[in-house]
Amino acid sequence: MPRHIIETPVDGYTGTVAGVRFIAGRGETDDENALAYFQRHGYTVTPVEDDIEPAEPDVDDPPTDTAPANETPAENPPAEPEGTKRTSRRTPAK
Repeated sequence: MPRHIIETPVDGYTGTVAGVRFIAGRGETDDENALAYFQRHGYTVTPVEDDIEPAEPDVDDPPTDTAPANETPAENPPAEPEGTKRTSRRTPAK
């Protein structure tokens, strides 16, 4: 469940109610039981905007983070040609 901001009916209240810490009349929780209590007792309960999930993009929308077809992204270097032998760079023990 998304987080909610709770505002007390008593302006500036600082303390704990239903397991939620309030400072200057405001607190946050995602506890369903606490939210139900606050709604029954006249607290203002508002969902936190950051927790609201964005709508799914349309299937027809192209991805925005892809490189043009004729360019290789910088973080993906070209693969080694087949038959290339890798050698160890370790020095032999003395």
